[in-house]
Amino acid sequence: MKISNKVTEQLGKIISGDHGSAPYLSGPRLVDFYNSCGYDDSYGEGFPSRWIYSTQKIEESNGTDRLKIILEEFVDPRRYAGNEDTLLAIVDSINQLIKYDGYALIKKGFSFKVALLKGSYIDPESVLKIGHEFVSEQIEKCQEKIALDDFSGAITNARTLCEAVLIHVIESVENVEVNNDGKITNLWSRAKKALKLDLDKAELPEYVFQILTGLDSIVNGLAGLSNNAGDRHANKFNTKKHHAKVAVNSAMTLCDFVIDIMSLKFK
Repeated sequence: MKISNKVTEQLGKIISGDHGSAPYLSGPRLVDFYNSCGYDDSYGEGFPSRWIYSTQKIEESNGTDRLKIILEEFVDPRRYAGNEDTLLAIVDSINQLIKYDGYALIKKGFSFKVALLKGSYIDPESVLKIGHEFVSEQIEKCQEKIALDDFSGAITNARTLCEAVLIHVIESVENVEVNNDGKITNLWSRAKKALKLDLDKAELPEYVFQILTGLDSIVNGLAGLSNNAGDRHANKFNTKKHHAKVAVNSAMTLCDFVIDIMSLKFK
């Protein structure tokens, strides 16, 4: 993990407790913390100022896996005795520093992990393994962008995910190669036909029918939102976090449903 030298001192001060929301760490406790991350230092006479020592450790670990270990250990929830507000404030402070180098601390389970942010493309090889795990991985990338306040990028990623899943369905069922014209609504119409998913004539209870027809709204809304708020076009919309979250969550719902239907009908 490599970050800019411009932020190493700020990170050092956050960890020592000289800046931000993190608790103050005395010299001995600061040494204990860094030793838990792989160093073998001793506290004693001639020990530098706490923030200077902390910054030195960040600089020494920069460009190595140890920096990742330090950050993940520092935001271990167990260090903050259940004080989630403090923890989240610390995570946000660190993310504001490391986002410029393409990193973010993302919550996974009960802990936070350093994630490397990538572009909005999807690796063609990963599409061959499309399924719920694939969708979860792509949604995680969307959430990483939201954590860095890249709301337009998250929306673009969500649309790209839907396009990849719909193309996979069409190509798998029809045994053809799809030439994507960039219109996700066309892909959705074709995928519904491939899956024999005729929602207009579905013999379903009204309440189920209403939920399923909501998928049409998801696709239409995602098309419009990504065209006006995504990073693939000029942003004509003041994109907010809640817009990005609803786009990402809607994309996950659509993709999970399509994959379930495909697995049931063509297993």
